[in-house]
Amino acid sequence: MLNKTSKKQFFPVLTGFRAIAAWIIFIYHFFPFKNPNHSYPKWIADIIWEFHIGVDMFFVLSGFLITYRYFDENPIHFKKYMVNRFARIYPMYFIITAIGFGITFINMGWNKEFTIQAILSFTMTKTLFADYAHSGISQGWTLTIEELFYISAPFYFILIRKIKGGEFLILPILIFVFGTFISYIFKDINNIGGFMKNNFSVYIIEFFAGIALALFIRKYTPKLNFITYLGIFSVILYILGIPHLREIPFFKTDIGRFIEIGFLSFFGIAPLFWGLIHEKTLINRILSLPIMILLGKSSYIFYLIHKGFIPIFIDEYIWDNKLFLFVILNVISIILFKYIEEPANHWIKSQFKK
Repeated sequence: MLNKTSKKQFFPVLTGFRAIAAWIIFIYHFFPFKNPNHSYPKWIADIIWEFHIGVDMFFVLSGFLITYRYFDENPIHFKKYMVNRFARIYPMYFIITAIGFGITFINMGWNKEFTIQAILSFTMTKTLFADYAHSGISQGWTLTIEELFYISAPFYFILIRKIKGGEFLILPILIFVFGTFISYIFKDINNIGGFMKNNFSVYIIEFFAGIALALFIRKYTPKLNFITYLGIFSVILYILGIPHLREIPFFKTDIGRFIEIGFLSFFGIAPLFWGLIHEKTLINRILSLPIMILLGKSSYIFYLIHKGFIPIFIDEYIWDNKLFLFVILNVISIILFKYIEEPANHWIKSQFKK
């Protein structure tokens, strides 16, 4: 018997949290404490260096939402599923990428290298090639990983249905082992673009943390009232502790990274999400405010534009102030969401219903 939460398809508090995750990434990229020339204490810089966890939060959230919305579809309507995913992430990505390469062409002309970058960027496959992972929209490297999860998730669901209990958590370990084997094969091969030299299979554990959370809360409602704060405590513990652990050579390896983000995902981010969904805390109320939901809905655009030609233009021609940049980027993101992303999403979906 599934609890009442299982009937929900939209979690306002998690939508609001998406804005927080995007803002954390913004701070990671722009906070001045990261500058080694500053006289600020090193421990502050060490904390900010870990704010890349905003990406980890998005990966766990993706695993959770995809599982929650589609796991019961057996068999899943794969075409409809992929159209929904395409409509969600590709229109704005295409527009921002096209403008970026257009500006590159105007300023620098065109050459073979740009052609390769453009092909890999527009097909969202650039992260498969180590040399091009940060070309185009540099932060778009995460979308290749998201895309791979979207494509493979329905097959994971088939396997999970056949496996009893929590034994399905062996799957991310097997995927990681396979990814490590593939990257090991290619690491010494002089191939075009560094194909498969990056072992991005380490991130699979984060998607499975989201999958596990989605399957768990469909059956169990916590009777505790501190899960939110327990998750926050674990995330803070990770941020404070991991800089020291990375001084150990083991945690610089792929398996060390796999274990590291596995801890963050299962004992920090997943409990945090679990608590946000079920507990009526002040944090829950703030994240569920209409303004936070709107900022959360536009957070994908914020993520796409927070680095690149828009911040460069604002810094050079309007005002080189990061707080001002932060505010303006949020305003731009909301406008683009309301007048481009959301209408494009609905239009694409309507075309495939005909």
